Amino acid sequence: MADTVKGTVSPHLTRLLVRAGLAAGLDRSRLAGVPGLAVLDENGIRIPTATCLRVWEVISSPAWEAGGSKRVMELWRPGSLGVWDYLFSVSGTLGDALRVSSRHFTAIADPADRLLVTRDDGGGTTAGWQGPYRDHPEYPMIAEFVPYMLLTLTSLAAGRQLTPVRVRLPHRPPADVRRLVELYGTSDIEFEADHPSITFAEADMDAPLPRADPALAAILDDHARLSTAAARPVLGWLDRFHAVLESAVASGPPGLDQVAGRLAMSPRTLQRRLREEGTTWREELERLRQRRVDRLLRETSLSVESIAARVGFTDSRALRRAIHRWYGHGPAAIRASGPA
Repeated sequence: MADTVKGTVSPHLTRLLVRAGLAAGLDRSRLAGVPGLAVLDENGIRIPTATCLRVWEVISSPAWEAGGSKRVMELWRPGSLGVWDYLFSVSGTLGDALRVSSRHFTAIADPADRLLVTRDDGGGTTAGWQGPYRDHPEYPMIAEFVPYMLLTLTSLAAGRQLTPVRVRLPHRPPADVRRLVELYGTSDIEFEADHPSITFAEADMDAPLPRADPALAAILDDHARLSTAAARPVLGWLDRFHAVLESAVASGPPGLDQVAGRLAMSPRTLQRRLREEGTTWREELERLRQRRVDRLLRETSLSVESIAARVGFTDSRALRRAIHRWYGHGPAAIRASGPA
């Protein structure tokens, strides 16, 4: 099953992100050209993971200015994340709920993502998310969102607002942590962790849930597995190309031969297919690099040398030449202008 849905996600979270962006004032035209959005409202499908990541990029500024993770989850209603939502409330305990939601994480996420649930020595339970996106420009926001999403779902299942024992985040601490303290309801927030996680108290994890339904839990467990296996990946040819290119860039400077091989075609056929779509290999690689460079310059403090390495340029001089070609000026002017 993992092979059939590799490189795809359920559309549920992407729908929620789009709604949050539009509610925050995002111009709908910014979403034009994002692959996969044309079928976003269909049921029984999976869309490219690259589509979800691209939506994170587009909504990041307006949504985070309007409240970030809290704003996104304010629009959530039971069922907004499909069957995965309901796995929480019908389980016997929150510990059970986290374990079953971990087992069926692919119901909303890419198979490359992992929700790891572990019992701590002190008796608490930690749910941590690991995914291959550490170099993605929006990784800090996604890493902030996942623990809050879990806090929202577990609190609803418990019928009361839970207070986490601890939250760990992978990025450096912001100048003012009060927003995060308010978001998670705890001041015990650790930064620069290996991956984001949230830890709940032993008493919270073992307490019976008010709407526990063992028979329905068994039915939903089967449904989560079967619906994921039966979902239809909606990947047009150009969508598949974009997904493979995103993945290749994350691993280092991509080559035409490498990407063509992942698409099971020859480099010559790949170039021909791109011409038929009205684009070229060079143009597609340039667009992807420009988008990533722009985001990293505006919203991180990474050096030009670090950005060059992350985006696949041979060195910082090659990146500076590209920036001058794109904008007519150097990286300092882009960084000074702040978030787009």
